[in-house]
Amino acid sequence: MQKLASDLPEPHRYHTRIYYEDTDVTGLVYHPNYFKFFERARSEFFGPETLRIMQTEEGIGVVVYRAEITFKKGAILGDWLEIQSRPHMQGNYRVVFQQAVYRIETGGSVPASNESINQHSDRVLLVEATIELVCVAEGRPVRAPTWIVNRIQEAQADP
Repeated sequence: MQKLASDLPEPHRYHTRIYYEDTDVTGLVYHPNYFKFFERARSEFFGPETLRIMQTEEGIGVVVYRAEITFKKGAILGDWLEIQSRPHMQGNYRVVFQQAVYRIETGGSVPASNESINQHSDRVLLVEATIELVCVAEGRPVRAPTWIVNRIQEAQADP
C-alpha cells in the first residue's frame, strides 16, 4: 500500500538561490548542478561537521551508489529554490533519499529569512530524484554508522 503525502513525515528543507554561475547559455540551471543542490541538502540534513568527523576520524565516507532523476522544469537566474529530502534506510548498508526541487513563488520579493520563505506556500515542482548512498571505508561498503541510522529514524518520527 502506497503512503499518502499526508502520512509522510515532514521533509528536511534546504533553501538556495540561483546565481549566474548555476546557469548555462540558455539561462536555465545547468542540469548537473541539481546534483550539487541535492548533495548540499543531504549534507545539511546530517550536518557537515558530523560528516567531516566521520570521514577524518572514522575513515568512513558516503558515496552515491545509484541516482535516478526526472527533470520537469528548469530553474532560472534569481529563482529561490527549496530542496526537500526524505531519507530512509534500505537494509543495513544503503541510505535512500527521495529528493525534490521546488521553485518558491515569491511574487518578485526577496525573502528575508528561511521563515519568510516558508510562508510562501506556492511551490512549483522542478526536479525529482531518488539518490541511493552507501558508506565506504577503504574502498569497501560498510554498515551505515549508528548515528546515521538514528538521525534518519528521528526524521521519520517527526510529526
